[in-house]
Amino acid sequence: MNAPSKILNSMTELHRFLFCSSHGAHGQWLSSALRGAGIVLQESDRPALLQQRVMDLDAQVVLLDFSGDADPATSQEGGGGGITYATELARVLTRCMPAVPLVAVGSTTCPEGAVAALRAGVHEFIDMSRGADEALEVVRRVLEGVHTAPAAAPLRHGRFVVLLGVRPGVGCSTLSAHLTHMLQAHGIRSHGEAVAASAGASNAPDAPLASHAALLDLGLPAGDCSLYLNTQSDFNFAQAVLNLRRLDETLVHTAMGHHASGFVVLPLPRDLTEMRSVAHADALALTDRLRGFFDVTVADLGGFSNMAFLANLARAADEVWLVTDQSVGAIVSLASLLRELEDSEVPRGVMQLVVNRYDPRYGMAADQIARRFELPLCGVLPDRPVTLLAAANQGKLACETAPQDAYVRALKPLAERLSGPGSALPPQGRRWLGKLMRK
Repeated sequence: MNAPSKILNSMTELHRFLFCSSHGAHGQWLSSALRGAGIVLQESDRPALLQQRVMDLDAQVVLLDFSGDADPATSQEGGGGGITYATELARVLTRCMPAVPLVAVGSTTCPEGAVAALRAGVHEFIDMSRGADEALEVVRRVLEGVHTAPAAAPLRHGRFVVLLGVRPGVGCSTLSAHLTHMLQAHGIRSHGEAVAASAGASNAPDAPLASHAALLDLGLPAGDCSLYLNTQSDFNFAQAVLNLRRLDETLVHTAMGHHASGFVVLPLPRDLTEMRSVAHADALALTDRLRGFFDVTVADLGGFSNMAFLANLARAADEVWLVTDQSVGAIVSLASLLRELEDSEVPRGVMQLVVNRYDPRYGMAADQIARRFELPLCGVLPDRPVTLLAAANQGKLACETAPQDAYVRALKPLAERLSGPGSALPPQGRRWLGKLMRK
């Protein structure tokens, strides 16, 4: 019952229900019962592959076969089926795609299926022995719940900061990881102080690990920030864009990966071809939405080669940090990147320079580089390879293993500035929508 792509593209106004089962007769029954609500697409494969199909088809509801029945036509083919299979699939989808509604399909003649569905966290149930009208009512109730419970309105309008490494290897990902960690620590500390002040206490109580900061790990090589942070996530940037309309506090804090300190890490997909389906406008809408959940969102775009995508995010940013070192190759790359950004209409006013791995013995001074390119000098970070590598080899950051190191001390005022009282912007301060409309 797999529909051809051209049929799917012509039926965007219909709801799409994905029935995960190898039982053909059950699929036919559901297609007939739910004809008035949408189209039923049937798939049977390993849970990891079905997770991708849910995203590819943009299914509004996933139906799981908890009937326990075996289809005589497919029972010898190794197709997906059975209560154990449905339970495993429910757990995978609940963990990786919590915003997608799940509905169990079964029968009262197999009560163990209904019990297994409840234990797997699936609370809606279609009883095939009760008739098509009840099945249609269940699905409509689920859809109504999705449509009448939109994502909560953002309570914050945090900053969006883009870090662009002028070429691979200048330390942009290392900087992004350390900066976000410091922003999170500053947010937790400020929250604790505010709670203590409001309570009139002399000492702040332990603050919860709320996510004050987010890191978009979009640099290349892919996943470097996540590697430095010793953080893994099954939910990536492309999936976040696909689930944009469902993005709320629950999705942010359950599906997205979190560092041990509490901040969110959103990486590139493992298969980078998935990014081809991410429209620039949707990526911008995602970054704008994230402002509502975090005080500061940092995007690591070091080494990212798609200039159109990069420039769109840079135009949306409150600040763009161009990260370079003192090498001849980096200086030449900085000049080239600046020309491309200006050609893409990224305003000079948001650009600042960060000279990383700095040592006065290497030659050109940081302020000379800034004057040469007419850029404000945002920060100068010393060359500390031993400290950074030793921390990375422990799966930690230098701010955790050596908080008094010169690199950490140089970065601290930059993080504090981003976390300061003027760090939040009102909605009208965001410029990307108008610029996008003029494109």
